[in-house]
Amino acid sequence: MTWYASYRSTKQAAAESCIKRVDEQEMLIRQKAELLLASIAAMGSKSQAPNLTPEGFHSLAQDVLDKAMRFTAYSPVELAAPTYKLAGVIQLGLMARTTEQKLASIEQATTAMSGWPKAYYDLMSKYSERRTACLR
Repeated sequence: MTWYASYRSTKQAAAESCIKRVDEQEMLIRQKAELLLASIAAMGSKSQAPNLTPEGFHSLAQDVLDKAMRFTAYSPVELAAPTYKLAGVIQLGLMARTTEQKLASIEQATTAMSGWPKAYYDLMSKYSERRTACLR
C-alpha cells in the first residue's frame, strides 16, 4: 500500500508541476500579447488625431514595432510569423518616403494582422490541450 500511495503522490505532483508550467507559459504570452494589442489600438486611434505630428506618428509606430519584436521572443513560430509580418509592414511604413510607398504601406497595413487572431486563439486552445495532457 505504501508503494502505491507514493506512486500516486508522485504522479499528482508531476501533473501539478506540468499544469503550473503550462499556466505560466500561457500567462506570459497573454501579457506580451496584451502589450502588443494595446500599442496597435493606440496607434489606430491616436493616428486619427488632427494635431498628430509626423514625429508623433513615428513614435506610435515605433512602439508597435518594439512590442511586436519583443512578443516574438516569447511566441511560438505559428504566432511569431504573423507578428513579424506586422512588424515588417510597420517598418516599411516608417521608411516610406514617396506617396506611392506610403500608399503601398497603408494597403499592406489593412491585412497585416489578418492571420494573427486565429493563430493566437489556436495557441490558447493548445494550452488547454497541454493542461489536459498533464493529467494523463
